[in-house]
Amino acid sequence: MIQQTKISVLSCGWLGKPLALHLQAAGYGVKGARTSAAGVRELEALGLEAYEIVLSEEVLSGPDAFWDADILVVNIPPRKERGKEAHIAEIALLRSFVETTAIRRVLFVSSTSVYADINGLVTEDNEEMPDTLNGQALRAVEALLMESPVFETTVLRFGGLIGYDRVPDERRLLEGKRVNEQPMNVIHRDDCIGVIQMVIEKEAWGEVFNACATRHPLRCAYYKAAAQAIGLQLPRRMPAEEQPYKIVGSSKLRNKLGYTFTYDDPLLIFNQPSKQV
Repeated sequence: MIQQTKISVLSCGWLGKPLALHLQAAGYGVKGARTSAAGVRELEALGLEAYEIVLSEEVLSGPDAFWDADILVVNIPPRKERGKEAHIAEIALLRSFVETTAIRRVLFVSSTSVYADINGLVTEDNEEMPDTLNGQALRAVEALLMESPVFETTVLRFGGLIGYDRVPDERRLLEGKRVNEQPMNVIHRDDCIGVIQMVIEKEAWGEVFNACATRHPLRCAYYKAAAQAIGLQLPRRMPAEEQPYKIVGSSKLRNKLGYTFTYDDPLLIFNQPSKQV
């Protein structure tokens, strides 16, 4: 009998919860983490094995059973209000602890905010540091995890997350929103889940992948499509002026893993019915 691969997801929020459900449906043994008892009960009601895990720069607490896994998915974004050093410290604590467990594969959900706005294409080889503290923190924790001598880490640098309830809504469009003409680097949640599953299936460890749609609509075009989809007046463009930008390339992901995006054109989301998970 083939042994079932065990995957622990830390943690199960907007992306992690549907990811855990999807992986479980695909036949993996999945455990989910939340930071509260109420969150644990929510996951259990959905049929997931769930645990309360609390991580800060000083404390990591939670049942040992959660860490009995082959693969750990780390989906903990930095929080601007806590500062850059707090996120680095908590991931350093997490790394030290994971090195004492049986986990030998880590998948870290990062962001394309690790790239500076260079007014051109960025790939996984770009080393220019971003101006934002969140981007700088993510660069640091990526390196922390990938340098572990005990486990292998693959980093997924996702573009801005879209889909489901993360689309421009009526309230935002009616508040006189002014939008600029920067190209967007985004990825639909369904594609985030698809990419994660493909990394696991193809055992693509020790890698860094950008993951965002190939098409990069201007922000003004994106909001125009959103407004038209719900029959609202179009938002105003900002006055034409130079705006710093970057275009994130995902050719490595497509070429090395053979991944095909479901929403390679982000404007397609406005033709799809909305649903929640």
